[in-house]
Amino acid sequence: MNERAFGMSELSARGRAEAEQLQASDPAVSAFVAASAGSGKTKLLTDRVLRLLLAGAAPERILCLTFTKAAAAEMALRLQRRLGDWATAEDTALDTELRRLGVPPAAEQRVAARALFARVLDLPGGMRIGTIHAFCQSLLRRFPLEAQLTPHFETLEAADAAPRLHAAWESALAAAEPAAGAVACLAGLVKAKEFGALVAMLRNAPDGLAGLQALDPAAREQAITRVLGVTTTDADSILSDAVRWPGEAALGTVAARLAIAGSAAVAERGRTMLAWLARPPDERVRCWAEWVGLFLTGAGEPRAASRLVNAALNAAEPHLLEALVAEQDRIAAVLDQARAAAAAAATAALLALALPAIRAYESGKSDDGLLDFDDLIGRSSRLLVDPGAAWVLFKLDGGLDHLLIDEMQDTAPAQWRIADALSSEFFAGDGARAGRRTVFAVGDRKQSIYSFQGADPAGFDDWAARLRRRVEDAGESWREVTLDVSFRSTAPVLELVDAVFAAANAADGVLAPGRTLRHYADRAAHAGSVELWPLAPPEQAADPGPWTLPETYAREVSAPQRLADALAGWIGDEVRGDVALESRGRALAPGDVLVLVRRRGAFANALVRALKARGVPVAGLDRLVLTDQPAAADLLTLCDALLLPEDDLAFACLLTSPLGGLDDASLMELAVGRATPLWQSLRARAPERAEWHAAWDFFAALLARVDYAAPHELLAEALGRLGGRARLLGRLGPEAAEPIDELLGAALAYARLHTPSLQGFVHWLRASGAEVKRESEGAGHAVRVMTVHGAKGLQAPLVILPDTTALPPTPPPLVWAEDAAGPGVTLPLWAPRKEFRSEGFARRLQTVRQAQRQEHNRLLYVALTRAEDRLVVCGWQPRRAVPQECWYELVSQGFARLGAAALPAPLPWGGTILRQSSPQTATPETAAPAAATAPLALPGWAGAAPLWSP
Repeated sequence: MNERAFGMSELSARGRAEAEQLQASDPAVSAFVAASAGSGKTKLLTDRVLRLLLAGAAPERILCLTFTKAAAAEMALRLQRRLGDWATAEDTALDTELRRLGVPPAAEQRVAARALFARVLDLPGGMRIGTIHAFCQSLLRRFPLEAQLTPHFETLEAADAAPRLHAAWESALAAAEPAAGAVACLAGLVKAKEFGALVAMLRNAPDGLAGLQALDPAAREQAITRVLGVTTTDADSILSDAVRWPGEAALGTVAARLAIAGSAAVAERGRTMLAWLARPPDERVRCWAEWVGLFLTGAGEPRAASRLVNAALNAAEPHLLEALVAEQDRIAAVLDQARAAAAAAATAALLALALPAIRAYESGKSDDGLLDFDDLIGRSSRLLVDPGAAWVLFKLDGGLDHLLIDEMQDTAPAQWRIADALSSEFFAGDGARAGRRTVFAVGDRKQSIYSFQGADPAGFDDWAARLRRRVEDAGESWREVTLDVSFRSTAPVLELVDAVFAAANAADGVLAPGRTLRHYADRAAHAGSVELWPLAPPEQAADPGPWTLPETYAREVSAPQRLADALAGWIGDEVRGDVALESRGRALAPGDVLVLVRRRGAFANALVRALKARGVPVAGLDRLVLTDQPAAADLLTLCDALLLPEDDLAFACLLTSPLGGLDDASLMELAVGRATPLWQSLRARAPERAEWHAAWDFFAALLARVDYAAPHELLAEALGRLGGRARLLGRLGPEAAEPIDELLGAALAYARLHTPSLQGFVHWLRASGAEVKRESEGAGHAVRVMTVHGAKGLQAPLVILPDTTALPPTPPPLVWAEDAAGPGVTLPLWAPRKEFRSEGFARRLQTVRQAQRQEHNRLLYVALTRAEDRLVVCGWQPRRAVPQECWYELVSQGFARLGAAALPAPLPWGGTILRQSSPQTATPETAAPAAATAPLALPGWAGAAPLWSP
């Protein structure tokens, strides 16, 4: 890496970064920090807390809100380690540490620093470092009555929320006699499952549904039509009015002229127009499509002028075309109004059924004393903003002097309102105690990728400006700092990132207009490289030729499968021990490899299979649906057979599973020609064969207890005493152990909130869509395959991006609009099909698409900046042309700006690899290969996330 590219040496980059971090961590000022990826946000937060403690701040009066439990645990761990080291450090070493924090070393400072470890350790509950959800839960536990909650409320997991919501909307549909018209309207537009998905989307409204729920149906319908620009939800009435209009007579004159003086085709069109105008209004409505077809194409576009009036007639009488074009515009406006009215009717029908379902769901939660994660935020926000509960703020304000907010770009508006309320008294009246109360926020707008959780990049700048005004109006010190020196990535990685986002289409949503992206490398002297592989094409099956009977099955390998096979082989070669990780002075290990995909799908599963087939240690996907795992599916099949032995299909599946132990031939001999259900046939013929006898003993032992044992007890007996676990592991391999344990954990979780019945448990598990979440720390010395969202905050020496040729998914069917002219509520608009999309809806949908594309670009920034030493970008050829806005094209343009070297690609499909690299000129760092660390039991809220996350 040359210094000219970055404009500073490694030493000067580090020196500037440390100076900027010292400015930001100054305990005497409030600060806002815009920190690029890898610039040391966690270190900065830790330094800020340490300097606050050294300046005399009470540990219990510091609150740090992070975005994830992992971030909270990491920060708490670093803080404990630093304080522990201080407690035992020699004077010289401790003085060095204090100088790095900008604290002049002195005897009293050393004493205070050494005493901090015990002071923090003895703090009840530990330091207040945790997620916003953890803070809200503790707040509501402290003030339940003020929040209008039962003091013994429980947190509702997503596994319970999904079945509850499903039952609520099913009940709403069954009891929808007053809304029979709404049911009839929706019946032809949406399936029941899709309706359930719409209800779930409505529940996650941007600003909640309180304002919408308060409107009666008539007011709600008026608000919807007002936003869509129509006066009715009846599209037929719009068409009835459209067939009679003031310019009808004048247009008849034009049609007559066309029929007389036009060319053959134009004359025929004129006669058709006259025939339609001669019809009575009712017939005109029925033949409206015929009238539209005279002026518009099948795609709804205006017909060319040459189709309306021939050239000679147009030259002689130009007013004819003007009249016809005016009618084109009128028809287009009528159709747009009809589409808007249809969308309004569909939206009103949806809300007529969905809102009662949501009310029933919320009421059921309230009756059972349950709160989900959205409730924690919403209830806390209302509690802190409610004027009647001002004394709650007084109590909190009395115990809080310093507020730190991590990952500011991912904070949703409702969460910001909580932070705003907490800091509202810091700089007002008697609360503004000079030099003792501060607000500190750190984040990176470029990494805002959680819009599905409500994060809004625009709020990043708005809230920064609001905090600044509040601090400066109180006469306090405010400081804004930018951290752009990366301590994570090597120079080639950062050069590529800057080159990719130098293009306007890539920078959209990542950078403010007119801004450029520049990173500086602290690791400029370390070896690094970036590579762009040619896209993998599909493997075409050989043509057997005409009149030739193929002797073997022809196999066509898809492009994603071909890439997965090639990538697995390449990774296997890289981690075999022959490839050096020069910056660490050791060989590249499987735990050093991180594969990032845009979404979990067929490619990710194919890659995991290919890696396992080649003997490469792989941790599997970071999340997987529990019910889709073979071991869990076999256990659920056992449950199905126990609940209804007469279900021959379920019983046959059980017999051929590892739990039953029969092969296909044995099953066929048992099943063919029987006159009784399969389970009775097995019971009668069990003594004939050893495998039949073993299968019957296994099933009979559980069948005798199914009506009495809890699901966990029953499954534990099947897996333990009856040997089911050994059989599953024997056939499915060691990876079956985790789904088995997660299923047992799910059975325990179900029993905590429900009557422990086997039928209820099976229904609950399948309806909940339960997922297993693998924490990155549990990967060990294995390749990790994760989504970019899941890898936020992680890093690896070698990062591979293979899923790069797709665009953002289709926008959701709901868009949101504010009714500014009415009661000021945020309204959902629903257009189930294209013919419901008016121009106004299309504009709002385009805004959603634009926001998706911008987040698509920010997601690429996050993906690229996970790499420490090496980055490989590849992909597969889609069936159509490669989209210009996909990641592969954006990265390809970045490589072109770098002028990377072109090398022959050692890939099955050939081509050229583009490569940019830098040599190792610094002394290698000594570090062990990436590996798992045991989960830490930290005090306070910084505990690790549970493994099973529905």
